[in-house]
Amino acid sequence: MSWVAWACGFWLAAAAAAMGVTNAPPRPAQQLGILTRYGDSARIFDAAVNLADLERGVGEFVHRTIQNCRREAAARGKSSGSVGSMGGNWLEYAVLVALRERRLTPAYWQAEFRAVPHAFNDVMVWSREHGPVILSCKTSLRERYKQADLEALALQKTYPDAKYFLITLDEDKAHVARVRRKIAAGEVLALQRIYDETNLDELFAFLETLTLSAAPPDALHAGKTVR
Repeated sequence: MSWVAWACGFWLAAAAAAMGVTNAPPRPAQQLGILTRYGDSARIFDAAVNLADLERGVGEFVHRTIQNCRREAAARGKSSGSVGSMGGNWLEYAVLVALRERRLTPAYWQAEFRAVPHAFNDVMVWSREHGPVILSCKTSLRERYKQADLEALALQKTYPDAKYFLITLDEDKAHVARVRRKIAAGEVLALQRIYDETNLDELFAFLETLTLSAAPPDALHAGKTVR
């Protein structure tokens, strides 16, 4: 390479950097605008996520993203316990990124309602039709659906038309099916449906029918907004 060519390349790169134009990969978690600290879980997520997977559907996108995150974390030497503790964040980020990419915003992360203090909802959107639509994100179902149901019951007293859904990637599909049967039989009181990677696109199709807006100013005590 000649000195002139090198100099031209250097000045072009410097000018691009000054204008904010870089070749750095996108950072979807960071771009959500909800993080006060760009920690390990967000860094791993941004290294693993592939927005092109959304073309395969939201369920496939979320499933692939979490699998990629686990592989990325293992490659970085993270313990199984650490991977497990970060899994909830990855699922929440994936759902929020999908909402943002599908223009289903504003969405809220860790929303705390004034009517139910100290209860933080993983993901929420506000609709004209139902008020709050809660998306509780649980990588592993276990008995956590009971916690989600109790939280939904508490909020239902103030917002009787609200929708309460649980999103899980639990690999025990027999357990997922059992909980779905309990919901259908009315044994679960407020939680209305469970979604996993096999039917998550149905949830997003439903959200697309709603008229979404910002939550009323007096509804929330805390929460981060994704626009």
